[in-house]
Order: sequence, then structure tokens, then C-alpha cells
Amino acid sequence: MTTSSETTRTLIDESYAIELGRSLHVGVVGLGQCGGNIAEAFAAKRYPAFVVNTSKTDLASLKGVAAEDKIAVGGDGYYGAGGSLSLGGDALRAGAEQIEERALHLFDDVELVIAVGGLGGGTGGNLAELVNMLSGQEFPVVALGVLPSATEGHRVKTNALWGLNELVDSDIEALILVDNNKLYATHGGEGVSSFMATCNGAVVDAIDRLNTLSSAAGMTSIRTFDPHDLRQVVRFGGVTVFGSREVEGPINRDSLLQAFIEVLNSNELLATGFEHEDAVVVGSIITAPSQVLAATPASAFDAYFREVRLVTSGAMHRSGIYVGGDEPSRLYVVASGLPLPTRSRDLLSEATAESNQFGEKKQSARAKLTKLDLSLLGVGEADTGSQRGASPPPTDDVAMDESPTPPAAAAAVAPAPAPAPDPDSFEVDGDGD
Repeated sequence: MTTSSETTRTLIDESYAIELGRSLHVGVVGLGQCGGNIAEAFAAKRYPAFVVNTSKTDLASLKGVAAEDKIAVGGDGYYGAGGSLSLGGDALRAGAEQIEERALHLFDDVELVIAVGGLGGGTGGNLAELVNMLSGQEFPVVALGVLPSATEGHRVKTNALWGLNELVDSDIEALILVDNNKLYATHGGEGVSSFMATCNGAVVDAIDRLNTLSSAAGMTSIRTFDPHDLRQVVRFGGVTVFGSREVEGPINRDSLLQAFIEVLNSNELLATGFEHEDAVVVGSIITAPSQVLAATPASAFDAYFREVRLVTSGAMHRSGIYVGGDEPSRLYVVASGLPLPTRSRDLLSEATAESNQFGEKKQSARAKLTKLDLSLLGVGEADTGSQRGASPPPTDDVAMDESPTPPAAAAAVAPAPAPAPDPDSFEVDGDGD
């Protein structure tokens, strides 16, 4: 990793953007099964990426990641963390040297590292631990955490809540929160075998589209949203949301503002539920066919920019306008500096209620587990062979023998059983011998 000045790094990053058509040179680290799958989707788009997991089975399934970019942590005996944040954290810390060495080698000239993980897992829930390792090597890190759906168990949700709190305290440039509830609502019709790949692809496509928008083929700039603008918005801090909406009807102040608000409130991928005025830095990029832009007065854009400033209570606003071929008019939005979304508070309420319910069920189950009343058997404890390893008493007055010995001979061999003792006559031996 280069340790040169920020100015030199910016020049390197911008030359990279020219070469591959990206605004920011981004590296990716995937943690756990969920994070590994998303990192694999980034690698398919030629982003430098490596993965870390406590499960060798999960690592082996990532066919799109090179062997040298798969790091198994926790030693030979680890086959996953079993949902335990403690086990996952111990394993991650044990592999810190491998992780840091791989990051230094693979991310030599990156400008930003995305650390991604499913926060409900025992491994992925330690995303903050990974973030701190990477930031300790002077990498600017954006954390991308995946929140569990409403149908997940309370333990998974509890992991996610602990992981979320730790991310708030970690050294991150920004926090992006993918909401599994949104993914099920948007892509739940997919077959079960392709659902995860579709969701992972949607997340990566949304980020990549934002990162390549200003240099996409067929785009002509009227007002440029350059790499510096994207860098300033994404790396401001707090929770970051992004997305796009097709602009319905003619482009004017109202149609653009409606699309802007929908991205913040009705995102198909990310956890939302923010007050508009909580945004600190906002980016708006408008793409439209040339004939639409030719028919749109400049005052329409000026009115929209003014309205964004009003609804966000004075947020810094970076904007771009592009002629975008024959595709319908679309508004891309990035907003940062936001607090945790309402989904995080919903998650806390769900986990609390489900944990209490489970605790009550567990207590109830223990109360219902009672001994049988064996006094109906008419035998004493000494006759039941209750000592560990003893055989049960015979069920007949005559010893069972499958040999062809006549009954008379059997009676001669087997003594008559003694009469059963009275259970009430037993005394308790206080020494327990």
C-alpha cells in the first residue's frame, strides 16, 4: 500500500478511473459466508477482492475467488463459528497477520476498501473487528453490513445489533446497511437456488453503477459529477444510502424531488427510514436523453437544487447532469452523514420480544418436565435396578429360559422368588453409600 500524500494518491486513483472507467479505485474484503459471496460478485467485475471465513467449506464454494485470496481463520479445527460472535472474533483475531498481509499486497494503490459481512452471523457479525484491522493499516474503510430479515431468529438479530453498535464505534468512513427484508420484497420471486446470487448481484451492480456513472459509455457531461465529488459524498461519515429512480413525466422540480425522496425512503436494497434534514452531504446525478434535456429549461434544475437544500436543511449538495442516450430519464442519489435507520430500532424491538418469548417457553418447558408416578408399579426402588448400569427386574415369577428344559427341571434350577418387600419399609441412608 502506498503511503504517499493525499494529492499523489488522488492522481493515482484518477488515472485508474480513466483506465477502467471507475471514479474510485475500490478494494473489497468479504467476511463470513454472506460477505464472501458479495466479495465474489465484486471480483467478477474485476474489483480486487479477498475473503475471510472460519468455514473452509464456505471458502471452497467460492469458485470466482482465487485460492490465494481465500483466508481460513481459526485453525484446522474450525468449520464455522456456529453463530457465536465470541468464537468468530477469536478466530478473526488469530488470523490478523494473514489478513493484514493480504490487504497490503492486494490493495497496494486502492483509495477505498469496502469491508462486507452479514451482521447476524458468528463470523460476519465481527465486521467491526475486520474494519479496525484494515484501518490500522491506513486504509480508508467503508463498512457494508447486511441486516437480517424479520423471519430470522432472535440470536441472529442479537448478533446483528451487537455488530451494529460496534461498527458505530469503529474507524469507518461510512456505513452502508443492506436490508434483507428489502431484498426479499424485491427479489423473493427468484428460485431458491438463484435468490442469493441475484441479491448479491443487485447490491454490487448498484455500487458499481454509481462508481462508473460519470464515465459510462454514451454519457456526455453537461454538468460533471467527478470522482472528487463522489469521494467527498461517500467518505463523509455516518450512514450512507444511494439508489436511483426513473423520473416520471417531464423533468421539473417536482418530478426530481419525488425521485429524490423515494430513494431515501423506499430503497429496494438498503435499510431506510430517515428524516430528510439528517442528511449532511448529498449527491444528485441526472441522466436523460438529449431531446428531453433540450426541452427542459435550466430553471427546472435550479429549482430542484434549491428544494433539496430546503428539505435537507442546508445539506452540502454535489450534482451532475448527463446526456444519457436513449434510456429513460433517471435520477441517481447519494446521501451521507445519516443516523442509524429505523430498521435498526425495529430489529431491536423484534429481538427483545422474541428473546423474552423464547425465555418464557424455555422456563415453561422445564416446568412441564416432571417425573412419572412409579408408586403404581407396586415395587420398591431396590427392585428396579435404579443404579446406573443395573439390569431391569425379571417380569415373570419363573426365570426366562428359551432352552427346551422341562418346567419341572426349570423349577429345580431357579429358586422361587422372594416376596416383594414393602416400599414403605425402606430407610434412607444419609451417607449415600
